[in-house]
Amino acid sequence: MSDLDFDPKPSALRRLSCFLGRSLLRIVYLLGTLWAFGAIYFDGPANPGIGNLVLACGWAGVTLTYFLFLRGPVRRALIWAAWIAVVLVPWLTIKPSNERDWQADWAQTGSVDIKGDTVTFHNFRNFDHAPDGTVTERWEDRVVHLSNLQGLDYVHDAFGGKLIAHSMFSFDFGPDSHVVISIETRREKGEAYSQFGGLYKMFELQYIFGDERDLIRVRTNIRKEPVHLYRTSFTPEQVLEAFLTTVKTQNALSQQPRFYNVLSANCSTSYRAQTPANERARFDIRMLANGMLDELIYEKKGFVTDGLSFEELRKRSLINEVARDAHDDPAFSTRIRENRPGFGP
Repeated sequence: MSDLDFDPKPSALRRLSCFLGRSLLRIVYLLGTLWAFGAIYFDGPANPGIGNLVLACGWAGVTLTYFLFLRGPVRRALIWAAWIAVVLVPWLTIKPSNERDWQADWAQTGSVDIKGDTVTFHNFRNFDHAPDGTVTERWEDRVVHLSNLQGLDYVHDAFGGKLIAHSMFSFDFGPDSHVVISIETRREKGEAYSQFGGLYKMFELQYIFGDERDLIRVRTNIRKEPVHLYRTSFTPEQVLEAFLTTVKTQNALSQQPRFYNVLSANCSTSYRAQTPANERARFDIRMLANGMLDELIYEKKGFVTDGLSFEELRKRSLINEVARDAHDDPAFSTRIRENRPGFGP
């Protein structure tokens, strides 16, 4: 073969593979750098604020500098990986705790004892909320009986519009009233909720059992968030299993705390995660965009609908007006269910 027959130009396939390889590497660099920036900002030693922001910006500045001036792809990749490790290694050592300076709403760690038919909730939340926002804090023991467990209701707090909501379940113990489980971020004094912070180790995960006149009323009457109440179609066996699984998870958290995660351990996905793997519902994006979670449950025939379309059921499930009228009524739980679809006359 003569020199005239040799084509020094790489093939189109090789050029494409090189382009894709470089693009993938750049994506890895970008995502890794963004993650490390967030890890420093949200979980750094100075806590979220100016101190951690300065540290994060300094780290990012060094990263940008060597990307601009360092030559050689292998050398650049190795130094970048080592620089990421400077953040990753200490971040991995951060452990969750139940012993922090908590805000009042999350001040106590709950647990549950079950002995035969008797269920005792320890650090059961039963705050009283005055219309002017004044709060009387009450953490108490509450006793109910498993034999009275007769149903499960879903509480959908659409505080974030169409895409973001807070999900709670209320166990109907008949003459023992209702017990709400709310899965929340446990926040220290000075912390505020952050979607991005929830991707890191900013918050612990907390299961709170509480009274409806606390956990529902604070949302309808004080925060004035749109709250919908649905009766689920779970069988008695499913309701009991859901209750016992939730109790087991809370008790485990009281001994071995875990971090909240906005994707894998939030107020919706935590319910799925606590269910045995072989019994979990197939993942649906509405479990993350949980402002549409009630629509998903409706589609899965999880509600008693009285034959209504989802739009009509959702409209008639809104309880804010009656909750405001029943603010000081001891029969609050009864009032918010009267003449509502799924709850009878």
